Amino acid sequence: MKKLIVLALSILVLAGCKPGDEKATEIAQREISSVMKDPESVKFRNVKYIKGNDDNDYVNGTVCGEYNAKNGYGAYTGYKPFLINLSMKSKGFFSKGVEYSVSLKNIYNDPSPGEINYYMKTCS
Repeated sequence: MKKLIVLALSILVLAGCKPGDEKATEIAQREISSVMKDPESVKFRNVKYIKGNDDNDYVNGTVCGEYNAKNGYGAYTGYKPFLINLSMKSKGFFSKGVEYSVSLKNIYNDPSPGEINYYMKTCS
């Protein structure tokens, strides 16, 4: 009986967890893919989540990485950096869904030295 109670409490505790690294990277990849010519073909590498300060029920952070997307001719253009600032909140106690907002979305196609410096400073 005690095991059953512990199991039930564990499920309730885990159901109310705040969104984490995996959810943040999933959202960021979806946001990047959505603005590409061929969203299904976008490849990612070196994707990481840098946790920021939590604000009430919101989890804040930055997702950095590199993407490779096809151009209008169907050829991949090479990996380029991206940076997204997210604020996420669980939709509810029993929901796996997340409410989120994007405060900054930098997709660097041909980054200037200043943009590269900002990316390196933020993501390193």
